[in-house]
Parts: sequence; C-alpha cells; structure tokens
Amino acid sequence: MDFIYDIANTKSYGHVMVDINDWKSDSILQQINLKGKLLPTFITTAVKINSAPAYRPVPFNEGDTIALSAIATRISFLRPFSLPNDPNSYANVHLSQVLGYFKDNEITIDNFIPIYDKVVMKKIDIPASTSLQLITDNMSVGEVIKVGDGGFTEEWERRPMNIEIGSRVLIRDNVTTTLSIGGDEYYVTDDTNIVGAFKSNEYDISNVNIFGDISIFEEYEDDRIEGSILYRPVFNRDNDIAQTYQENVFKLVKSNELNDGVYLMSRFDTEYIKFKNKDYFVIKNNKVMAKKEKETV
Repeated sequence: MDFIYDIANTKSYGHVMVDINDWKSDSILQQINLKGKLLPTFITTAVKINSAPAYRPVPFNEGDTIALSAIATRISFLRPFSLPNDPNSYANVHLSQVLGYFKDNEITIDNFIPIYDKVVMKKIDIPASTSLQLITDNMSVGEVIKVGDGGFTEEWERRPMNIEIGSRVLIRDNVTTTLSIGGDEYYVTDDTNIVGAFKSNEYDISNVNIFGDISIFEEYEDDRIEGSILYRPVFNRDNDIAQTYQENVFKLVKSNELNDGVYLMSRFDTEYIKFKNKDYFVIKNNKVMAKKEKETV
C-alpha cells in the first residue's frame, strides 16, 4: 500500500491543522520567547479541520483566520512537523485551544468571534491610588466585551455563559492569552478561569463576586501554627514514614463552594494579589488539599 504524505490526507480527531509559516501576529517569533505568564496569541489560517464529535460542532471553516491560545502558540512553534515535498511547516491544535475566528478574515476586534466558552476582555489599567495592587504575572483586570456561545459540562452538554458584557473581571494571567489588534490590547480566556467580577468600579476584596470553582484565601494567623504545619501523608511497604511535607495553612475569605474555615494547600498552586496592602491567594478548589480543624498543631 502506498502512503500519500500530504496535508489533505492527515487526520487527527477534533484538531485543527495550521500553517506556522503563515503567522499574522506582529513579531510573533520574538514574542513567543517572553518569560512572563501572559503570552500573545498566534493568528494564522486553519488549513485543515479534522472531524470533531457531534456535540462540539466547529464554528469556522478551512481557510478562515483563527487565533490560538498561548499554550497552542507555544506548542505550534516548539513542535512543528513537515511533509515530504511541502515547504511549509504545520502544527496540530486541539479545538479547545482555538480562541476564535475572524469574520470575513478581517483582523479587527469587531470581526473577532470567540468560540465556545471563550471570553474577550479589554485591558483595564488600575490606578495606583486604588486598594487593588496587581502583582506582575499573577492577576489582571479586564472589561468583558465579547463572549462565546457556551461551554460544556462534564457530560458534554452545552451550558450557557453567565458573564455579562461590560463586567469588570479579575483574571489569572497564567491561563490568559493577550490579543493585540489595532494598537489595543485584549485578554482572552475560558470563562472558568475568571476569578470574579467587581460589583462596581471600586476595586476592593469586599466588592468581588466569585465565579465557579475558584476561592480566595488569606494566610491563617495563629501563634500555635505559625502559618504552616507538618503532616505525614505516605507510608511505604515497611510501614515507615516515607516523607514529611510542610505546607501552608490558609483561611477562607470568599468562595461559592467551600465552607468557612482553615484549609491546607500549597502556596505554589495559588496566584497572589493585594488589597489594601494585605496579601490574598487565589486557587482552584480542586487544588485545596483538606480542611483543618483549628486545634490542629
């Protein structure tokens, strides 16, 4: 059997193939090596769309101009592939890593259509005089200007977007992609990566409505615990203590899912933010290890 090595014969379920030589982002090769968490998008052409499950219809077509997430951008340039007798280099991108497409292939913010659970925000610069202090590469604030047509539940049923246009939201930099168009900077991320929305233009911890499965903590101050505890989680076959870990103890400040109390979690799983010079820590609820009783020492 003779194999035909060309782009028309490549297949990868639920993926989009892009030509990495056809970038439409300014200085993308220089930007991709930035050390910060916020990375620019890769705007390119979808050269082939492979079959996708029926519950996730592809809202754009082959030949459309699309924008990729920061993760997909990095992978595209770090792991390209080529085909015999084809001068181009390609990358395979999962549909979940496509941020959206540009209507009529015109790269303007008005023509950008976010797909699925993606949210587009215009960057907001926070005045130094406010109580909120953003730490570089941890958190940012944006105003929602566009939302996708809905995400998916764990059972792959469509769910509506509950974020309103015009909301001012707090977002996590490490799961956010920057989109620069016409000299303006925008943020794009999944709706589940948004920490919460400010109820007004007053940027204070008491003014944040938390979204979804994200919680905000503060360090727990107790002289008996001194901010951390020792615990022994693992026993080996000889029933000896395998390792002793030290983690930090935090007190819950805001959450939709967790009950008030003191919790054990790793500082490395959090993002860091300041309100009125006080430190707060943002974390996904599934990263919280356990709830600790106050008398634990």
